[in-house]
Amino acid sequence: MDDIAHSPVRLQAASSVPISSRHALSRVNNFLDDFQARSTPSKGSDTSITAQLQKLSKALEQECIRQSK
Repeated sequence: MDDIAHSPVRLQAASSVPISSRHALSRVNNFLDDFQARSTPSKGSDTSITAQLQKLSKALEQECIRQSK
């Protein structure tokens, strides 16, 4: 018998606190490093997640550069 497809869990933020672009960049980079360390090629990891996080990191880095000028 086939497994029934389940929709993904829906997460909703209960609260939020603004942080600087530099702090966000640091958190994204730390998460990305940790994520890549846990995702091994033998597991057939989804590279689209990593690519999206890298794009976010690059955009935050560019924003930090613009803000520092």
